Amino acid sequence: MSDMTAQRLIIGVVASGMLGLALPAAASTATVNRVIQTQVQAERNAKGTQRQIDNLDDETQAIVADYRATLIEIDSLKSYVAQLERQVAAQQEEIGSIEEQLQQIESTNRGVLPLMEDMITALDQFVALDVPFLPKERSDRVAELETLMSRADISTAEKYRRILEAYQIEMEFGRNIEAYQGELGDTGREVDFLRVGRLALLYSTPNGEEFGYWNNESRQWVVDSDLEDFVTDGLKIARKQSPPNLMLMPVQAPQEAN
Repeated sequence: MSDMTAQRLIIGVVASGMLGLALPAAASTATVNRVIQTQVQAERNAKGTQRQIDNLDDETQAIVADYRATLIEIDSLKSYVAQLERQVAAQQEEIGSIEEQLQQIESTNRGVLPLMEDMITALDQFVALDVPFLPKERSDRVAELETLMSRADISTAEKYRRILEAYQIEMEFGRNIEAYQGELGDTGREVDFLRVGRLALLYSTPNGEEFGYWNNESRQWVVDSDLEDFVTDGLKIARKQSPPNLMLMPVQAPQEAN
C-alpha cells in the first residue's frame, strides 16, 4: 500500500468518526427543541386556562351579585305587595263606607228636596207680603232659587246653601237702614226710598216736595208731609252723610200675615 492510499484511509476513518459523533448531537438538539416547544405550548395553554378560570370566576361573582340583588329586590317587592294589599283593603272598606253614605244621601235627598221646595215657596210668599222694598232684586232672587232646584248639575248641598243664603239676606234687611232710588209703585215716578229695617219704608221725591210711607195693612202708599224731617234726617244717616243718631219716626205696629 502506498503512503497516499494510507492517508486517504486515515482521513476517511476520521471523517466517519466525526459524522458518527455529529448524528447523535443533532438528534439531541432536536429533542431539546421539542421539549422546549412543548413546555412553551404547555405554558401558553396554562395561561389560556388561567384566563378562562379567571373569566369564569368573574362571571361566577357577577352571577352571585345578581342573585343577591335579585333576592333583595324580591324582598322589596314582597313588602311593596303587602303594602298594596293593605291599601286595597282600606280602599275597599272606604268604598263600602261611601256606598253606605250614598244610600243615606239618597234617603236624605228624598226628605230634603221637598223641604227646600217648601222653603222657597215660603220665601216667595214672605217677599210678596212683606214691605215692598227692592221688589225686583228680591223677586229675582226667589226666581233664581226656583230655577236652581231644577238643575241636575248642582248638588243638593249647594242648593240648600243658596236657600239659606237667601234667608240670611232677608234677615239682614231687618237689622239695618238703607237709602236707595227706585220707582214708586206703578206710578213710574223716581223717588228716594228710606228703609228702616222692616219697620218702615218711606220716600221723598227728588225735589223734596212730597213725602210718604208704605202702609202694609192697606197695602198702599200714603202721602204724609209731616214726615219731611224724619225722612230727610234718615236719608242723610243711611247715606252716611250724618253720624248715626236716634231717629224718632212714626211706624206701624207689626201685623200678623193672614
